[in-house]
Amino acid sequence: MKDEKGRVIYVGKAKSLRKRVSSYWRAQDEKTVALVSEIADIETIVTDTESEALILEAQLIQKYHPKYNIDLQTPGRYAFIKLTDEEYPRFVIARKVTPDGTYYGPYPSAAARNETVRTLYKLFRFCKEKRLRKKACFRYHLGLCSGLCAGIITRDEYLASIKDAKRFLKGDFAPLIQESRQEMEHCANAQQFEKAQIYRDRYLALQKLEEQKLSAPKKFDQDIINYILLESQIIIQLFHFDKGIIAGRKEFSFDFDTLAAHTPAEVLRDFMLQYYSSRGIPHEIIIPEEIFEKKLLEKHFQASSGRTVVIMIPQKGQKKKLLDLVRKNLLTKLGEGGSQLLELQKHLRLTAVPRRIDCIDISHLGGTETVGSLIQFTNGQPAKSGYRKFIIKSVNGINDYAAIEEVVTRFGKRVLEGKEKKPDLLIIDGGKGQLNSALKALAAISLDVPTVGLAKRMEELFRPGIAASVILPPRSTGLQLVRAIRDEAHRFAITFQRKRRKKTFE
Repeated sequence: MKDEKGRVIYVGKAKSLRKRVSSYWRAQDEKTVALVSEIADIETIVTDTESEALILEAQLIQKYHPKYNIDLQTPGRYAFIKLTDEEYPRFVIARKVTPDGTYYGPYPSAAARNETVRTLYKLFRFCKEKRLRKKACFRYHLGLCSGLCAGIITRDEYLASIKDAKRFLKGDFAPLIQESRQEMEHCANAQQFEKAQIYRDRYLALQKLEEQKLSAPKKFDQDIINYILLESQIIIQLFHFDKGIIAGRKEFSFDFDTLAAHTPAEVLRDFMLQYYSSRGIPHEIIIPEEIFEKKLLEKHFQASSGRTVVIMIPQKGQKKKLLDLVRKNLLTKLGEGGSQLLELQKHLRLTAVPRRIDCIDISHLGGTETVGSLIQFTNGQPAKSGYRKFIIKSVNGINDYAAIEEVVTRFGKRVLEGKEKKPDLLIIDGGKGQLNSALKALAAISLDVPTVGLAKRMEELFRPGIAASVILPPRSTGLQLVRAIRDEAHRFAITFQRKRRKKTFE
């Protein structure tokens, strides 16, 4: 949250931004009322997991020291994780640094610190008892303690786990993952299945933590750049990572229609050239697609910065996930259906995100009472104000092709007259024949609209002039959206046709 001068005054996180932000305006306590009175702008950053949100919250508070993050203001109040200097060391939370232990931190976020301690005890099953018992403690019976308290493991085994935990706190995950897998396989081969299960759980948990990108330490800095096309705008977002830690985010918007560049890749190339002419150049720049003169740009950046600069287009792995994270932040501008729309744009090779999708369907009873329907989805959601009904006038008998041609012609003329808005994508319920009828109608009135046909049998999408169909992955969100649009168009057409039929019989 920022004040009118753009200064960060509060940093927080939430699973539901709607609930969290609205709660501030309902609050009555003095601190929150004062905070709300100063808010001029609210900026959000999307992360993949709650753990990443915790890490990012701590990093942003460390960077900006917001005035309303009161409990985290004074460095002396920051807490550490302490490894006690005892015969059987323990991990505890400490606010003062004393000579009797090893300290990790400090942790500006109490939640992040507590979660780290819980993870340590869960992964390595340390005993929490200050004095060892003669029998297994309650936590051992719950599977949360390795049994040191009852002599089930030796002191040497316990200290080996402490050593592993210290490596964990330093972020040295890779060898721990490999060793856990080896121990799991060794115990399984020796038919020590309970121990094998312990190492399996540790292996899976460490593997998941390794994937948490924002906390992964690196020896260099990176810029991650991605973009989306939104109507006539191209929006570029740049995340800067300083040794693996997010250090800033910037966003730029350009009117694509007024730019000399013809493709997003050209815009990306021009943007990079101008942006880095007056700013620090990182060692690595990650972008979503190939750009013109990439090698030339690299040489230019190397000459300007005096060090090696690499421009990368990752196809998989951690860097691809970082690229996807930037896109996820851009998706928030498209609302809840953003990922579905971008998936359709990608598979159908559309030049712009299909924010508005219209779908046409035909319904009749044995060639009588033929009607057409046009339904509209905006940002992945039904927009009832855009629904239209058509009584087919030029067709006798069963002729879906001619009926579609009439509906498209009538609707298209209204678009040209300014009475309707042009859709970003027009879906025709049917295969190649229905699609060709729609394209014929659009050509006759000189209206250019991206149009595809949706065949019902295999849910294939047909594009103009391309023989091969597009089959979306079975579990893709894009396919779910296409199904929802088709079913809604079908329902709307049948409902209208039944009403017409009922009137006729009455």
